[in-house]
Amino acid sequence: MNAAQLTGLLTQAKGRAERNLWFGALLAREAETVIVIVGGSAIEVYTSGRYVSSDLDLVGARDSIIPTLEVWGFQREGRLWYRRDLELWIDPVGRTYTGDERRLRRVSTPYGPVFLASVEDLIAKRLIEIKVWPRGSTSLFEQAIALASEYSDAIDWEYVRSVARRDGAEDLVPELRRRILPPTDRQAGPAHPPRPGSDRAPRRKPQPRRKATGPEGTRPSSFSSGTRSR
Repeated sequence: MNAAQLTGLLTQAKGRAERNLWFGALLAREAETVIVIVGGSAIEVYTSGRYVSSDLDLVGARDSIIPTLEVWGFQREGRLWYRRDLELWIDPVGRTYTGDERRLRRVSTPYGPVFLASVEDLIAKRLIEIKVWPRGSTSLFEQAIALASEYSDAIDWEYVRSVARRDGAEDLVPELRRRILPPTDRQAGPAHPPRPGSDRAPRRKPQPRRKATGPEGTRPSSFSSGTRSR
């Protein structure tokens, strides 16, 4: 696949969340590696765009990802790879997913699967980042609230607490749970990441969410060790 073909496919996506999922799946296919969307990019997908990330954070084999990005016309600027015509900035943050791989969410797209960091890992890491970068604490906590409010009925809070405890952020978990919007105040939305073809699911009455599970029947075969990821 060349740069023009990539452009043609991505311009058909209905919104940023779907575009990012498609890009991750295409990159996984062309680079022949497992791709996990992490950080703010994953939060953007989970919240159907309520939070918008400035770049697309990916975990995967850099020795396969970088040559593919170059073929697709991306240019390097610091640690980011970008194409201004697509308004797309890629941050290959590492080779290894540092959370629990069993909790990764598999999302199917027209171009194959792509994986999302788990809701629990995303929440825990945002709380940890508040401790590390207190100046950005308001934005980080708002992201955690948005994600936790959307998926509160399915979150494994004991796991969140155990991950946060490793970096001294356990004390923020009770406060986050107190700040979660009650069901009657939440904006109706999907209980799972939006499916390809719809950037935002149709509004519907809130329903009990199913218990969170791992990938849809599969999980990545393995992740090689390497650079720390988000």
